[in-house]
Amino acid sequence: MNWTLERLLPTFDKREHHSRRIDAPPERVWHELMDLRVGELAVTLGLMRVRGGPKTWVNGVDTGAHQGMDLRVLESMAPREMAADPPREVVLGDIARYTALRPVRPDVERGDPEAFAHFDEAGWSKVVMNFRLTPEGDGTLLSTETRVLNTDPATRRAFALYWGFMRAGSGMIRHDLLRAIAKKVATVG
Repeated sequence: MNWTLERLLPTFDKREHHSRRIDAPPERVWHELMDLRVGELAVTLGLMRVRGGPKTWVNGVDTGAHQGMDLRVLESMAPREMAADPPREVVLGDIARYTALRPVRPDVERGDPEAFAHFDEAGWSKVVMNFRLTPEGDGTLLSTETRVLNTDPATRRAFALYWGFMRAGSGMIRHDLLRAIAKKVATVG
């Protein structure tokens, strides 16, 4: 059971789940998950470039590489870490108006699991996602689940339309993450 997901967002309007078996122990997969860099996600960078508008169409996505760094994926995502149980699970969460052209966030401490769990102001979407590592023989089943709860019926309707357009890209990003981690494990092996 994903206890942190169940505790933070037990009911939800939308759910997405993806997984991949990786031939390495959970500790090794965890290390690569925590160290995964934005620049290693070709599909994700392409989708970010499309969604980012004209500036990113011309200049590309800023991964931090021009400053001599390449941002860690889990530190660069809008959802912030709310709970971690190494090497089993990390949970990230966010509250935003995702249907806005540029998502806005309420005045709530980001990454605070208690504030997240108790937030219920109308007009917002609460998103929680995890990466869960389950030992499976001599390897690891790495899975990710995303849950969305909208705080009122109008937001639920607007998000349903948004999700209709964004779900495929969201799934592609999750598959890109899982593929990149498996590739790093195999490469460094």
